[in-house]
Amino acid sequence: MADYFFPTVVWPSIPVDAITPLELMLLTQLYESEPDGDAIYFFASEGANDCLWLNAAELREVLASETVTPGSVAELVRDKLAALGPDEDELELDLADQGDDRIFQAIIRRCDQLDHVTITSAWTCTKMRPDGFGGGVTVVTADHILTSTTGQMECELLDRAEYGDLACAPGHGSHALLRLDEAEVRRTITAIAQADLPAGSDASSVTNEDIRAACLQTVEATDLAVQHGAIAAVAARAAIAIARHRNA
Repeated sequence: MADYFFPTVVWPSIPVDAITPLELMLLTQLYESEPDGDAIYFFASEGANDCLWLNAAELREVLASETVTPGSVAELVRDKLAALGPDEDELELDLADQGDDRIFQAIIRRCDQLDHVTITSAWTCTKMRPDGFGGGVTVVTADHILTSTTGQMECELLDRAEYGDLACAPGHGSHALLRLDEAEVRRTITAIAQADLPAGSDASSVTNEDIRAACLQTVEATDLAVQHGAIAAVAARAAIAIARHRNA
């Protein structure tokens, strides 16, 4: 049987005074750690631990000093604690979908010493299996969480080999046409405020958490299936026109 490992490093080290007690509890279970002056260096020799088992009483104690905002890890922990049975004293927390990158982003937004955090992983295997090797990198800023992998790099290289200067968008033929960017939403709020903000509203009171919650709500409520089909048809006609022009 083959064993897969995902050694990971987080850089730069995170200032201790920028980490809340709840974040520290979670990060020290997600990762191994070492002191680095007034900061903590986080890493994982074999891979980050996404599934945590935590003492419920200790969690409630550290949660009491947390500011719970929509979409935050603190909100996730609060809701999980509320769902615990009366006889349960341990909480299982799966951070595979909402994990370390969200925690680091919350820290960056509070910490003047950090403008980004980079999480770099190597993927290795004890047998020479073609699916057992590679790597990934995630860059976390106050406004973005961006991830790339060696698989995506392979797709981009294949595109370059096949199309040359026409190399497709990352994803080997998959083109991102529209993305809802929270920074753009913030700029739009400012523009609306300068134009015709409803009386009694204050754009300056809109937090980043408000914007994130609104974006998630908007994405969930928006179905672009019809528009997607229409755009695919436009691209198909354009491709036919390009081929016709080339063969003329």
